[in-house]
Amino acid sequence: MKNNNRIDIKTLQALKDGDHKAFEKVFIAYYNKTKAFIFGYLKSESDAEELAEDLFVSLWENRRNINTTKSFGFYLHTIARNAAINFLKHKYLHNTYLSNVQYTEHSSTSEEELIAKELGLLIDDLVDKMPEQRKRIYILSRNEGFTNTEIAEKLNTTKRNVESQLSLALKEIRKAISSFLFTFL
Repeated sequence: MKNNNRIDIKTLQALKDGDHKAFEKVFIAYYNKTKAFIFGYLKSESDAEELAEDLFVSLWENRRNINTTKSFGFYLHTIARNAAINFLKHKYLHNTYLSNVQYTEHSSTSEEELIAKELGLLIDDLVDKMPEQRKRIYILSRNEGFTNTEIAEKLNTTKRNVESQLSLALKEIRKAISSFLFTFL
C-alpha cells in the first residue's frame, strides 16, 4: 500500500482473486473515507456506518467484477453515492408508510393490524433462521442494546466480526421488509 492511502493494482488484483489480506488493506484504506462520504448524504452516523459496512460486504461478494484498469477510488465513490441515494429513497418510502399507518392509527383496521403482526413474525422468523452466531449478535445488539464492543467481549470474538455479522443480518432483514412492504404498497 502506498503512503497516500491509495491501493495499487497488485492489491486490487489480489482482492479480485479472493485474497483476504488484500480486502483488509482496501477496507482499512477506504472504510473511513467511505463512511464519511455516506454520512454527508444521510446525516446519521449509525446509518452511514451500516451502509458503509454493507458496501464492503457487497464489494467482497462482487470482487470478481472489479475493473483493475479503472480508478478504484472513483468506482467506490460511485457505489457509495448510489447506495446512499437508494437508502434515502427506501427511508422515504418507509417513513411515508409509517406516516400513513400513524395517520390511520385512530381508525385502525384489522387488515393493518394483521400486516403489522405479519411483519413482526417475518422478522422473528428471519432472525430464527440466521446462523447461530449472527442470531446471537443481532439479538444482543437490537433486542438487548449491547454495543458492538460489548458483544465482541461477551462472545469472545472481534469487533470487526460483530460488525460484519450485524451488517449481514440487517441487510437480510431490510431486503425482506422491502419485499414485504412492496407487496402491500
